[in-house]
Amino acid sequence: MSKSSRFFFQAWRPTLAVLALALITYVLYFHNIRHLLPGYAGAELQTYHSAANWHTIWHDPINLPYKALIWLAVALGHHSILITRIVAASFGVIGVLVFFLIARQWYGFRTAFLGTVLFASSAGFLHLARLGSPQILQLSILAILGLLLWYLRAKRPLAGYVLVVLCALLWYVPGMIWFEFFGLVLLRAGVIRRLKQADTRHQAAWVVLFLALIAPLVIASIHNSQVALQAIGLPTDLGTLKHAASNLADTLLGIGVYGHADALVRVGHTPLLNAIELILAAAGVYYYAWRDRSLRMVFLAGASIISLVLIALGGLVTYAVLLPLLYLFVACGLNHLLGQWLAVFPRNPVARAAGIAVICTMLFFSVLYQTRSYFVAWPHNGATRQTFSHQQP
Repeated sequence: MSKSSRFFFQAWRPTLAVLALALITYVLYFHNIRHLLPGYAGAELQTYHSAANWHTIWHDPINLPYKALIWLAVALGHHSILITRIVAASFGVIGVLVFFLIARQWYGFRTAFLGTVLFASSAGFLHLARLGSPQILQLSILAILGLLLWYLRAKRPLAGYVLVVLCALLWYVPGMIWFEFFGLVLLRAGVIRRLKQADTRHQAAWVVLFLALIAPLVIASIHNSQVALQAIGLPTDLGTLKHAASNLADTLLGIGVYGHADALVRVGHTPLLNAIELILAAAGVYYYAWRDRSLRMVFLAGASIISLVLIALGGLVTYAVLLPLLYLFVACGLNHLLGQWLAVFPRNPVARAAGIAVICTMLFFSVLYQTRSYFVAWPHNGATRQTFSHQQP
């Protein structure tokens, strides 16, 4: 077999998957992004004005990666509020890609593709990716996980520079600093080994680069302590323990039972996960708790607890930080379900095909429910139309 033929047979499936995901992400995140709703929400207008001026960003650099792109677009002459949604959708596409890469490494190609379709088409994710708000950056927990996994496998010093840059930028995203520290603690042996192997010049350059990138955040925090509190995901007023417990209960119920009504990111009281996804997530939690007590399980469990604590405290951290973790559990449950079926019928092609067909049909109805919830039910909801009633000034 020639090299070209061998490359084709090895690459056709990943190539087809990437093209399919690219088509899915365009249809889900960019198609009709301007006209699905009658106007813009007040939060989108506020986001645009907070990022359109560089001096405003300097004094309040929270969510800097998102604001910087909006400022750049405005500087290039794009003065429409729509740019806030386009930037969010772009980050959404990156989030889907990173989710797929992590799931593929953990669960294999088939489960990664199906799990990514569930994640990408979920109403919770669509609300984030098509809303002109920096909440989409809270999916950066995927970037932290993906970066650490990639860094430990990469061979070149360039990987260290990429890791330093992105870790520094994620300090500007509320609450991400805790997940960075948690990931570094879990993978400290590998990270320390890689640091010791690096040249002294690279180590010094990494320190200087990191300090330079976080300098605006440090300066802004010195002048305004609220910036520091927002960066670490804490509210300016911690409130009472009862209030935090109430927020925690609402968050847990909002996963699969009864969501908190917020027309900005939800249809009525619909939960984040539908019945099918909730069962798969429960299967994933069961598998990790009883079958696979690995470092991967420790990260997902620890990151979920940190997310719930930060959300309960009532700062800028929202359900967005918990969403990708839930769908990694969903992907695990799906992988376990597929594995169990194929283990029972390892050589029966009819049974194998029938089982996969049933599972794919189940996932189809899950995707249909989530997309209809966002594209049909939500835009025609009275509270939604009232929330998105502002027009371009």
